[in-house]
Amino acid sequence: MSLRYAILGFLSSTPGTGYDIAREFADGAGSYWQALPSQIYPELRELEALGWIEGDADPEDRMRRRVFNLTPEGDAALQRWVEEVGEYPPERDAERLRLIFLDRSSPEAIRAHLAHHRVHHENRLAMWLTLRSLVEQRGLRQLTARLAARPAEEHALIVRLKVLALEGNIARAELEIAWARDALEHLRLHLPCRE
Repeated sequence: MSLRYAILGFLSSTPGTGYDIAREFADGAGSYWQALPSQIYPELRELEALGWIEGDADPEDRMRRRVFNLTPEGDAALQRWVEEVGEYPPERDAERLRLIFLDRSSPEAIRAHLAHHRVHHENRLAMWLTLRSLVEQRGLRQLTARLAARPAEEHALIVRLKVLALEGNIARAELEIAWARDALEHLRLHLPCRE
């Protein structure tokens, strides 16, 4: 269901084609919500059927791609969703589930699992830090479009909310890295490698 609102959020900054939206998911938005074009295009059709977006073919585009705009109904739906205090979805943590069942594996396999987890989150941390810097410098395409469409007195809040979201992801990545390091150290001390 959140894909719908991620698309509405994108369109609340700037009109866009399905290609533009897919590119945004591959870049910035994909950091928060993954979506493939095969998921995006059907959702665009559903949003249009609901009357939350409307699309017109760009006459200057030789491919005749449709440019979608948020309607007032779509804007209201997005606003209701962002302000809603909802339940969190059930936890699904494939990494921890694998770890629980690694008890029949060699110490080396367990270490490899934890080392991979650490490296994954180190890479995510580097990405979050880069994105935070770009947001603070107002250097992201989507942010620039959003700021251009909003009054100047709202710019500081717009940027700060994006920085806060990124700082949450930075803290989560740092926590996962520390956890993996602690787990690897525990294994080093208590589970010797097989010769």
